[in-house]
Amino acid sequence: MATHGEDAHYLFPETADVTIFQESWNIYQKMVENNFLFHREVYTRLHDVLIGDVGRPFDFLDIACGDARASVAALQGTQAAHYHGIDLSVVALEFARQACEALTLPATLEEGDFRRVIALRTDPADVVWIGLSLHHLRNPEKLAFMRDVRRLLGPDGLLLIYENTSPDGEDREGWLRRWDQQKPFWTAYTDAEWDAMAAHVHDSDFPETESAWRELGRAGGFGRVSEVFAAPSDLFRMYCFAA
Repeated sequence: MATHGEDAHYLFPETADVTIFQESWNIYQKMVENNFLFHREVYTRLHDVLIGDVGRPFDFLDIACGDARASVAALQGTQAAHYHGIDLSVVALEFARQACEALTLPATLEEGDFRRVIALRTDPADVVWIGLSLHHLRNPEKLAFMRDVRRLLGPDGLLLIYENTSPDGEDREGWLRRWDQQKPFWTAYTDAEWDAMAAHVHDSDFPETESAWRELGRAGGFGRVSEVFAAPSDLFRMYCFAA
């Protein structure tokens, strides 16, 4: 989610047509810049957790890092010792490479599908972050991912996520109806831009309930699950899973 390369990729796949890619990227960036999904609040909370809950130098694994700008900002003033970003988009990783120049610590960028990269990874991590990308997976795939992350974390490691979340008792169709109700407030979008975004969400987004996220954490091997932030729209929540 550091301004969500994976999410942007699923919404706007890689294309050889530079014009199409630029139009798609502009739609996505407009969402970020207008804070429609509360990026600013989320990355403030991420920074707070890294300052308050991680009391030693740490390796930061940024999954679906996108252009990395928000993550780079969130790491400022923390004890981060190494940054590793993973994304499927070559274009986003080039933006990330530029953003990482602001870091005073070693940075590594890796191209690939995050599910495969994490499943095959053996290097440990201290803090793992993923935002608005995990919701593309179905529940069993989310669980497999969380188990893979848990395998990489030490006893005091953290997984932080910001993802589509329903109140207990709400199904996917109910969540999508509430998503659609946002349209009047996304005033920066043209009808065509909203339609492109909404089509992606209806095709590819699979929220979990609050209880389901907590159960995924427990089943994934995490000892503690805490809510860090709830979006004012009540469509997304940020959780911290402590090893």
